[in-house]
Amino acid sequence: MAIFAMAATAVVVSPAPAQAALGDLLCTDSAGYVLFEPPLRPGVTSTVTSHVSTNSPTPCLSPNGSHPELDWYDEVMNGTATVSGVGGGGICSLLFTLTGTGRITWSDGTTSDDEITLQTDPANPATLGGSAIITSGTLQGDTVTLVAGLVTPNVDCATAGLSRLNFDQAINTFS
Repeated sequence: MAIFAMAATAVVVSPAPAQAALGDLLCTDSAGYVLFEPPLRPGVTSTVTSHVSTNSPTPCLSPNGSHPELDWYDEVMNGTATVSGVGGGGICSLLFTLTGTGRITWSDGTTSDDEITLQTDPANPATLGGSAIITSGTLQGDTVTLVAGLVTPNVDCATAGLSRLNFDQAINTFS
């Protein structure tokens, strides 16, 4: 009985090391914009339209080799944005969450639909990041991790509200 208990303990104590899965697609140089109508401010919910493109000199890569045909994509997204907090040096001093649905057109002519959530990070409020789930089409079932890169709001944002947000050097990982 004691030998069985020690063998069982040894199996539990010595698990195999975790293996990280390689992603289906890595797009490291996305750019785009988000339009807010009316301009986003505290107490206002804005309708959002967005365009994202990876059709740049840096093509997407397929780390696990499953989709080498996908060099780039263009995406149009529609949704809403709401303010969850104010201050702290955030984008226009706003902490907000944006949710919506998008349609991706890939370099090979196929398409995908996704559900997107973007938000400012209360710990680093000048950043924008989030995730998406591919709900249909190419890469269906993949989760997308979004890091917005260089973010620039409209110049009069502090007084007029957030009406346009440009971003460059965004990184999107599909896995």
